[in-house]
Amino acid sequence: MSISSVSPAAQAGSTTTLTANGTAATGGAGTSASSAAAAGAAAVYEKSTDQETSGKTTYTRDTVTLSEISKQVEAKLATLRATVEKLITRQSIKSGAASGLSYDDIMEKYDGKLKEFYDNLEVDDDTRLKAQEDISEDGFWGVKQTAARAVDFAKALAGGDRSKVDALKQAIEEGYKAAEKAWGGELPEVCQKTQAATLQGLDDWAAEEAS
Repeated sequence: MSISSVSPAAQAGSTTTLTANGTAATGGAGTSASSAAAAGAAAVYEKSTDQETSGKTTYTRDTVTLSEISKQVEAKLATLRATVEKLITRQSIKSGAASGLSYDDIMEKYDGKLKEFYDNLEVDDDTRLKAQEDISEDGFWGVKQTAARAVDFAKALAGGDRSKVDALKQAIEEGYKAAEKAWGGELPEVCQKTQAATLQGLDDWAAEEAS
């Protein structure tokens, strides 16, 4: 039974595209993806001082919101790592090459071919159903929640400065490209939809000022 269709690491990739942007429901693109696409923005978006001035308006980075979102994502990723390691311990990898490896070892060993790894990972029904729930419409790694976290993270990172939208969108796009590279091909549909929803959310935010 393949887990690639319900992999949260690629979806973690989306939230993690922004943080440090948390996307597919069981591990999708894994640490590489999650670092590039939940840490995404943080990793790609150049770090600046906590306060930036635009004209007479001072924008302050919302460190409280950044910390809260990062903690939420990290907690979920910890569960994800434990799930993958449990599957490897309890069951078998068809190739046998991943036997005894930790989650981080897998992310490093299979960087660039994570899809292949998850396609060959045998998954029990309980884990598969939980993964499907996580990436469902209202799930933690689903399009709605992941995109909302990514947008909130971006706003907090920019300190409410809408002039940063283009830079934030570029960071998100680069994060997804990194996740796709780690995944070893086109990311699952849920990840693509999350990216589109996140970029649209930032466009909507930018439009608020013009209206």
